[in-house]
Amino acid sequence: MINRLHAGFALRLLLLAAAALHLAGCGSLRTYRQEMDVTLRRVVDGDVPGAIKVLEKNNKGGDRDLLFHLELGELRRLNGEYPRSLEAFRTADAVIQAWEQTAKLDPSKLSGSVASLLVNDKVRVYQGIDYEKVMVATRMAMDYLAVGDWDNARVHIKRTHEREALIAEVRAKQYVEIREDAERKGARQSFKEIGGYPVQTLEVPEALALKNGYQNALSHYLAGFVYEALGEGSLAAPGYRTAIELRPGQALLEDSLGGLDERMALDDDGKCDTLFVIETGLAPARASRDFNLPIPVGPDGRWIYVSASFPVLSDRAAYTAPAVTVDRSLGVGSAHVLDVDAMARRALADEMPGIMLRTFARSASRALAQYEMQRQMEEGRRRNRDEDNLGMALGLLALQIGGIVLESADERTWRSLPAHVTVARGRLSRGVHSVQVDTSSGAVSFDVNLSASHAVVAVRVAGGRLFVAPGQPLPPADAKSTMIDPAPGATAVVSIQQLDRSTSLASRRIP
Repeated sequence: MINRLHAGFALRLLLLAAAALHLAGCGSLRTYRQEMDVTLRRVVDGDVPGAIKVLEKNNKGGDRDLLFHLELGELRRLNGEYPRSLEAFRTADAVIQAWEQTAKLDPSKLSGSVASLLVNDKVRVYQGIDYEKVMVATRMAMDYLAVGDWDNARVHIKRTHEREALIAEVRAKQYVEIREDAERKGARQSFKEIGGYPVQTLEVPEALALKNGYQNALSHYLAGFVYEALGEGSLAAPGYRTAIELRPGQALLEDSLGGLDERMALDDDGKCDTLFVIETGLAPARASRDFNLPIPVGPDGRWIYVSASFPVLSDRAAYTAPAVTVDRSLGVGSAHVLDVDAMARRALADEMPGIMLRTFARSASRALAQYEMQRQMEEGRRRNRDEDNLGMALGLLALQIGGIVLESADERTWRSLPAHVTVARGRLSRGVHSVQVDTSSGAVSFDVNLSASHAVVAVRVAGGRLFVAPGQPLPPADAKSTMIDPAPGATAVVSIQQLDRSTSLASRRIP
C-alpha cells in the first residue's frame, strides 16, 4: 500500500490545483484572444452588429468589465451608434477614474489580486493598459464631436492631458519598486533573459523611438484643432507643440503650429479648415506562449526548469500611410500621428518586469515543491521505499498537471482600436467635394458637403472596408453626408462634424 502520508500529500496538491481553478473561475481558462478573433472577423466581413452580439454573448453578467465596455464602445462607434458608444465609454471611463483616485490616495492597492500569484495574471482585475486609459478619453471626445457637442469634446480633450500626467507619476514610482523587489528575490527583470522569447517583436524601431507607451500625437493634435476651432489659440498652441514632440519631423504638425496666429486672425473667407482623421487596421493581439524558466532552488543550487507563460506579439506588419486626394487633383498634407501597433509593443516591454516578477514568484513556488519531491524520491530510492516513491511521483504529477492547466499569460488588450491613425488637413472651399483615400487595402471614395469654418471628417478602414456613420453638426452649420462610389465590397459612409466659429461662438459659453 502507498505510504499514506505521501499519498495524502499528493491528494492535497490535487485539491490545491482544483481550489485554484475554482478561485480563478472561467477567467483563468478563457482565451480572450480567440474570442476577439471571432468578434473582429465579423467586423472585417462588414457585420458590425453581429460582432456586437458575439461580444455580448462572450461577456455575460459579471464578465462585463472595463475591457468589455472599451470593446463595446468602439464597436458601437464603428456601427455609427455614437450615443450608445458614449454610454459604453462613460462606463469604462468611470472605472478608469476610480483607478485614478486609487493611484492618488493609495497606489499600493494597484498591485492587483493575490490570486494572480497562485493562478495566473488573468485573474487580476483588468485596469487597462496605459495607452488605453488615454485613448478612452480621446474616443469620447471624438464621439462628442460626432454628435456635434464641441464643448464636451473640449472637456474630454483636457482630461487626456491630466490622465497622462498621473500615469507618468504612478509608473515612475512603480518601476522603481518592481526593480527593487526583483533584485531582492533574484528574479529576472528583462524579457531578453527569457530563453527563446521573440525579442525582435518588442524592439522594433518604431516602438523604441516612442517617448513612452501612453502618450500619442493624435490626442494632442486633436486638442489643438478643437481649441483652435473654438477660438482658443493660447490652448491650441501647446496641443500642436506636444504633438510635434511626440512625432517630430512631420511638416503638417509643424505647419499647424507655425500658421496658428495667422489662421486665428483670418476673417471668414468662405473656406473650411478641414481635418481628416483616417484610421486603419486593428490593434495587435497578445498571445500566451510557454517558455522553460530555470529556477535555482535548494542548498545545492539545483536548477529546476518550470514551464512559464508570457505574452508575446506577432511580428510587425509593414505599414504605408494613406494618402488623401480631394476632387481628384488636390493632394492634402498628412501626418502619421498614432501608431497603436508600436505603442502596444512599447507598453508590453514596459510591463514585462512586473509580469516577470509575478511569474517568477509562481514558478519559484512550483520549483521548490518539485525540488522537495525530487529530493524525497531520491531519498526513497536510497532506502528502497518504492511506496514512498510512488506517492511522490503522484504528487509531482499532480503539481505538473496543475501548472499546465493554470499557467497562462494574460492576453487581454483593447483589440478593436485602429492600428494606425493619420491626419490630413486642408483649407477647402465650402460646398461638395469628392474625397479619395488610398490605403494599403485599396482606395475608398466618398463625398463631403462642407458648410462651416471648421470640420472634422472621420474615416475608419479595416479589412478593406470603410466604416463610419454620419455625425451631427453643431448648429447653425448644415452638414450633409452621402454615400458616393464606395470601394468594391465596402460600406462607405463619411462622418462630418462641423463648427461655424464666426456665427456660433458669440452665443456659446466655453466651459
